[in-house]
Amino acid sequence: MKKTFLLTACSILLVAIFFSCSHFHHGDDISISLKDSRDSYKMTAYFNENQTARVHKYMDEQLGRRNNFSFTNAVMDATLTLDDRTTFYIKSSPGDIEINFDKEKNSYEAYVQVKQMCEGIKTVLAK
Repeated sequence: MKKTFLLTACSILLVAIFFSCSHFHHGDDISISLKDSRDSYKMTAYFNENQTARVHKYMDEQLGRRNNFSFTNAVMDATLTLDDRTTFYIKSSPGDIEINFDKEKNSYEAYVQVKQMCEGIKTVLAK
């Protein structure tokens, strides 16, 4: 009985370790999730770390340059407020980006701008 319990516990632990490690090693896999609700917009993307520079360059072109800000080579976990008072949460590291946009705290124009950028990131990663 103890051997079966110990074997089961070790197996579960090994499976958990495998899945947690696979989350951080993306290889050539790409996972993009876009969620658009009544009061928020969220994008989560996991991708090969080698594509991070392209994604950050695209984000600079879409939002950074006109706001005197650069996403390039930046590891972030912050709420950003742009010059036009657009506010959103971003968590970014090599191969990983999460953007949360609160529609109630921002203008419709800001929502369209952030949504277009997030959808453009999908195109950048597909290349």
